Amino acid sequence: MEGEGELRDFFKTDLAMRLVSVVAAIVIWVYVVILIEPSVDVPYSDIPVIYNNTVSLGDNFVLINEKPHTVSLKLRGSRNILSQINKSDITAYVDLNGYNQSGTFLLPILVRLPYEEVTVVEKKPFNISVTISELVTQTFPITVEVTGQPQERFMVYEAIPTISSVDITGPSEIVATIERVVANINVTGADRLVTAMSPLKFFNSNQDIVTSKHLTASADTVEVRAEILQSKSVPVKAVLSDGAGDKYTASVVTNSFVTILAEPSELASIDTLYTEPVKIQNDTESERVTAKLIIPENVHTQEDITEVIVEVVKKD
Repeated sequence: MEGEGELRDFFKTDLAMRLVSVVAAIVIWVYVVILIEPSVDVPYSDIPVIYNNTVSLGDNFVLINEKPHTVSLKLRGSRNILSQINKSDITAYVDLNGYNQSGTFLLPILVRLPYEEVTVVEKKPFNISVTISELVTQTFPITVEVTGQPQERFMVYEAIPTISSVDITGPSEIVATIERVVANINVTGADRLVTAMSPLKFFNSNQDIVTSKHLTASADTVEVRAEILQSKSVPVKAVLSDGAGDKYTASVVTNSFVTILAEPSELASIDTLYTEPVKIQNDTESERVTAKLIIPENVHTQEDITEVIVEVVKKD
């Protein structure tokens, strides 16, 4: 037939041979790339490492690794499958199951992939170091630090917290560094009782604040009460026992002036502090004795001075 002859003649031309070659090449490319799918390697970097089975550590141990870790991988698989994998599809983790004990351990980084046909051919790093610590509880007294100055002629008599101590629970290595627990109160311009809620701060021996997400306390804040009293400097007068004043004179050697603290109404009537009567034990020319101060009710002395040294001298 005429049509068949023309078709045979066409396939004998150079153009036909070229078309056949192109089609054959496309078929071979499809077969090799799509059907056979040779394996390729694709890198993935900065994949975060998570910690699995932290609950298996129980109530007495805790993982104290603070620094986040990442891992870089090289995955092998077909180009088609690897093209569908994002970094977020890859899970890198450390299994803590069975490590409920204190110590530092070098554990392998495990990888979970979304397809079984993909394998890990390279992993950097292969291991990471983890530290597990025992949880301990220790009781610390609360110290109050006062900042600022009250009004003129007023002083802080005492500043105390409503609770005297706090229980701190945390990794033994961290709790051991805590030296003191501090609450603060500001008394700037005060002339009466000041109260304030203060957060508790933990300090080490270098006076650096100790912080950790693993530390818990029985109280995070505490109420502090600072008693502000008026101050006044008054002389101290030595008193001799009955009859001794005829033979002896007495003078205060130490703390001849004492600063007293009280409410303004209490201070108004006090100009002098007296000692309890000093008894002369021996008929000596002179001696020094300790005498207790008579301190009125509701009156306090700075630095809690309660006694003075009195020198007794025999009159000529």
